[in-house]
Amino acid sequence: MKNHASVRRKLPLASVAARFLLVAFFVFATLNPSYYSILTWLISDFSLVSAKAFIAFGLALSWLILLRMSIEGLGWLGLAYVGFAFLVMVLLEMQFGWLHLFSTYTLLVMAELAFAIILTFGLVFSYWVRQASGQSAVVKIPR
Repeated sequence: MKNHASVRRKLPLASVAARFLLVAFFVFATLNPSYYSILTWLISDFSLVSAKAFIAFGLALSWLILLRMSIEGLGWLGLAYVGFAFLVMVLLEMQFGWLHLFSTYTLLVMAELAFAIILTFGLVFSYWVRQASGQSAVVKIPR
């Protein structure tokens, strides 16, 4: 029988990478600038309507769960930090104007990658806060 007192206190780097890959898959599969995405497939033609409706429902449900978990993981303070970082990046762009050097395709890929990083940060932020504050995970013994 497993000892319930031995709870993993740190989040392994492989787990963070797996979360990032999952989030990046959802972000780039939903809509990307190359037009090979689920949304372009859904609106391309009107065949397989029931299968497309099922996939669209599953995708919407997955996004709802992913966004809810990320927002809960970040909390309001984390969302304020993300907003502040975005504001700083916009102000830096206004000051130096580096983004005009990139194509529209590259900018869209960079924006989707930044969104995936923010969502991944939301998924792992609670682990880092717990580790930094010295809290331990509460595990109930099954009865």
